[in-house]
Amino acid sequence: MDAEEKPVFVPIPHKKKRVDISHVMNEDIDVKRKRLVEIFKEIPWKTWEDIVREEPEWKFMNLFLNYCSFGPFAVLMVATGLNDYQLKGKAGKVYWPEVRRLLEFSPTSNSPRELFNLLESFYQKEHLNTMKMRRLRRFLDSPLVDKLWKSSPQEVSAEFLNIWRKLGGTMGQKPEDKTICFAMKCLGISLLMMGEYKFDFTPIPIPVDSRVVIFTQKAGLCANDREQEIRAVWSEILHMLQIYNPNITMIHLDSLIWQIATMNDDQLEEYFRNLNVPEIGNNLSTFLQIKSKINPIKRK
Repeated sequence: MDAEEKPVFVPIPHKKKRVDISHVMNEDIDVKRKRLVEIFKEIPWKTWEDIVREEPEWKFMNLFLNYCSFGPFAVLMVATGLNDYQLKGKAGKVYWPEVRRLLEFSPTSNSPRELFNLLESFYQKEHLNTMKMRRLRRFLDSPLVDKLWKSSPQEVSAEFLNIWRKLGGTMGQKPEDKTICFAMKCLGISLLMMGEYKFDFTPIPIPVDSRVVIFTQKAGLCANDREQEIRAVWSEILHMLQIYNPNITMIHLDSLIWQIATMNDDQLEEYFRNLNVPEIGNNLSTFLQIKSKINPIKRK
């Protein structure tokens, strides 16, 4: 007689419930953004102005306003801003100082063609030299430059957003692309050097370079590292800051973030001490030391 066969029971695995913590993450990120605004809103207006003056493109280029009229200077600033990418080293160490050195020992350019001939020799020695010379030629040969070369600060201020859109078209890029936005920042800085503040920079997003990404990650301000979302985050932060000081633009905010992004705690506190607002450095250092239990940005 065969042994009785026992039924075999196969346990059915229970599906684990997935806990949606996205709302927790979003709340955490929202809190961080508001806390950062609470710190930045205490920065005095004069300090914001000093921060912009610490930008390499201001420090190394403002001298040349003494040797040429505004139009040619504005063209120079945009041309060099368009090619400020993929550098041999830090912009404030190897790019803008070298541009200044070239200009200091060269005659003043009296036309876009002369400016091209001058800058061509510089970009021939740069990384991606063929591409950068092509971009330089494309910009300096454009109708936009012909108009900009003859413009006053007031005319550029009134046409600022039109210039932004035309610059993107001239270069065959989207207006929100990093190099276009940075070139417009350089143009905006040239206006600030002239004491012209009435231009509208509001729609122009932050140029999302590696430093902006680093600080966004460090502060836990974004759920991912997509450029579009990072731009939206800083636009939101700027909007909140403008409630307290409507004069602040993305030029000011980007200048601050670019300068402090890679600083450690000691450097950060020293930076704000030198700006005579040590309490900002202390508060920001404390803010950055508080780590969220949820890492908001995950690199692939």
